[in-house]
Amino acid sequence: MDIQGEYKIALAQEEVWRALNDTEILKQCIPGCQEMEKQSDTEYSAKIVAAIGPVKATFKTIIEMKNLKPPHSYTIAGEANGGVAGFGNGSADISLTESAGTTTLFYKAQFKVGGKLAQIGARLVTGVTRKIADEFFGKFSQALDKDAEKVLTEQDKTGLERTADYKHIILSIVGVVAVILIALLLFPHN
Repeated sequence: MDIQGEYKIALAQEEVWRALNDTEILKQCIPGCQEMEKQSDTEYSAKIVAAIGPVKATFKTIIEMKNLKPPHSYTIAGEANGGVAGFGNGSADISLTESAGTTTLFYKAQFKVGGKLAQIGARLVTGVTRKIADEFFGKFSQALDKDAEKVLTEQDKTGLERTADYKHIILSIVGVVAVILIALLLFPHN
């Protein structure tokens, strides 16, 4: 599954690059991260608690930085093992470009899961994975710049349209239920 996104951060590219390599900032931004240790200049180990549908587990994770091109881009590759819950692996290509003191962070990630996680269903896993990736990059951007903004992709716009459609359906159902309840209260049956 492929996921991508883009954020505008009102900081110089060098500052954003340093933050992308700061263990404490990464730990704060990774959803469910309980521990994170730097093993070398390019490797980290982490303990992350995650829930995907009915499967909740603690994942022992190894994260490696590859294809380093400071301060422009790198690839984060990771493997996570959640025991009986399953496993996952993936990578995210991250690039930074600066214009007029604002840095654009773009990411494109690929993920694969196995074990119980794979049995849940691709749509649910994709949705949760997209949410986790977006939450990480959103938190990361906000940690650096409280006014950071997400650039909506076509994928995001489609998701927002679907959410709006679902809200309309839910509001219609709630309206019908409310009318039925009012009718039952006004005209009780004996």
